[in-house]
Amino acid sequence: MPNLLKKKSAAGKLMEFNMVRHTVDNMYHRNSDQGERRFLFQGQGKILVALYQNDGISQKELATSLDLSAQSTAEFVNKLVNKGLVTKEKSTTDKRVSIIKLTKSGREIATKESEKIPEFFDVLTDEELDQFTNILTKINTKLYDEINESNSSLFKKTQKIVKEHFRDWFL
Repeated sequence: MPNLLKKKSAAGKLMEFNMVRHTVDNMYHRNSDQGERRFLFQGQGKILVALYQNDGISQKELATSLDLSAQSTAEFVNKLVNKGLVTKEKSTTDKRVSIIKLTKSGREIATKESEKIPEFFDVLTDEELDQFTNILTKINTKLYDEINESNSSLFKKTQKIVKEHFRDWFL
């Protein structure tokens, strides 16, 4: 069992983070696009952001970098091609390989999606981001379990709200 003083300190830092983040968000009006219509299907925003960082990669490389199956990646990419947000071309060196690139419209949306990622994460390394994500996943799982044990209908409602609100953040 973790040390109670360490748990208290972590809880205090989490509350401090919430207060400071709220202040900074208000200061810079970061939540000003809340009324913006979000039209991307689940996962497509993540693909656009991945291409924004590393445009012109193979569909296989894209799938690997996002930890997606080849089939899911192909489905998402085809939807983005149909929307005119990415292009899919055969490699000049290997005709079996499809190269995925952002269009001008895709780059504009990817830029907007990238701007939604809080800058305060820039102080963390990739390894620290993985650790932080894993820790938050454990905490969220525990909280979901508590909600489900207490009130299963509230649990289902909460899951639906979270899924709808964050659908473009997660796959």
